[in-house]
Amino acid sequence: MELQVIINQMAVLFIIMAVGFIVAKAGVLTPDGNKTLTRIVLFIALPCTILNSVFENDMDITIGDTLYFLLMSLLTFAIAFAIVLPIVYLLRGEKNDRGIISFLSVFSNCGFMGFPVVIAIFGLSSAFYVALFNIPFNILVFSLGIYMVSSKKNKDSSQTELDEGFNIKKLVNPTLIAALLAVPLAFADFNPPHIISSVLRITGSITTPGGMLVIGSTLAYVPLKTLFKEWRIVPVTLLKLIVIPLITWLILKQFITDDLLLGILVVISGMPSAAMASMFAIEYNGNERIASAGVFLTTLLCGITIPLIVHFLLT
Repeated sequence: MELQVIINQMAVLFIIMAVGFIVAKAGVLTPDGNKTLTRIVLFIALPCTILNSVFENDMDITIGDTLYFLLMSLLTFAIAFAIVLPIVYLLRGEKNDRGIISFLSVFSNCGFMGFPVVIAIFGLSSAFYVALFNIPFNILVFSLGIYMVSSKKNKDSSQTELDEGFNIKKLVNPTLIAALLAVPLAFADFNPPHIISSVLRITGSITTPGGMLVIGSTLAYVPLKTLFKEWRIVPVTLLKLIVIPLITWLILKQFITDDLLLGILVVISGMPSAAMASMFAIEYNGNERIASAGVFLTTLLCGITIPLIVHFLLT
């Protein structure tokens, strides 16, 4: 894919994100409205996109292919942790912040941003693989991720509070259910009635613009002054957007011969930090300033780094 094509596709997404930022700053999309839009995208539109990607997918996907992709997805997390953990311990600052810095570096925004960006680059069929990637992501982020973000004080003095933070019910949501259903449906080659497929396609079309509007409006609530108060987001940004996807590509290309699978995993590894970092930091007494600044900066700069990754590593 030519660099200009990738840049054009990313530009469209970032213009929509800018619209979300503007309407939030103008008070048109309030925090409560943003929360409602988030739920619509996450629990209605996104599941429809996942299921529609299966029904409109002409690829012949086997159980072996699915298990192999899930294994490679876990490998991307292992690679990220192996890179990040030693570097985090070299950074100065509060020891309590090592967890949130690691979280920002390892976990990508593979939901709201992953789906629209990957689909824009690789086509609708790639949504099925992004859905598969989100299965181990959700399990890890709602268990290990919560532990990483929680402050040391929380871990030492209120173990009960931490235990209450992880609830298996948090893993059960329409998006995860749709992802799990997508696997057997893909193998069964099931074709729904036309009216059902039309509903899924039309409702799922909300995912891309809705997801980018949510990201833009969320960024509008991040105080810009936090970017200048926390220098550690600089190494986080370099790790998340450049170092991790580059090393992931170098390692995975030794195992993966399918260009589509390799491209999807590398692009996801180069996505900005997961927006959940900010929400988890608030909920579990982590460093909210670092979390918000990291999500903000990586999201802004990924519009430059992702096209370069695709052009130089995947074409």
